[in-house]
Parts: sequence; structure tokens; C-alpha cells
Amino acid sequence: MNKSILIKIVKWICDGYVDALITGIEENESYFPYTIAVIHFIDELQRKNIKIDYKEIFNDSIIDNVLKEANDYLMR
Repeated sequence: MNKSILIKIVKWICDGYVDALITGIEENESYFPYTIAVIHFIDELQRKNIKIDYKEIFNDSIIDNVLKEANDYLMR
């Protein structure tokens, strides 16, 4: 997993709980399937030199699922 993309996604979507979520994602990947999929997708685009704008590439449904994963993890 590309850690720099992980940090960017968490900061963009879940600002305020970055350190706790980064640790949680790294240690409990099974709790974050949408988040991990987003990270892998962005990483693959970047490897192919495809420039992206995070806000344009993901719809509200995906963002909502990433937020739900973060919320569910923080509530544990």
C-alpha cells in the first residue's frame, strides 16, 4: 500500500483524526475495504502518470463509504 496516498486520502476525507486512522488502517486493513481500494486505484493511476483530482474522481457514495469505515473504526 502506498503510504503517501493513504495519508492524502485520510487528510482529505477525515481531517482531524489522521494519526489514529493511519495507524488503524495499517494495522487493520480488513476494516477498511473501500479505503484500501481507493488507495490502490489512485496508486495505479499515478504509476501510469495519470494526473487526478481527488474531488473529481470519486462520487459521494465512495466518499460516504470511506467515512463510514473511519467512523466505525473510531467508534470501536
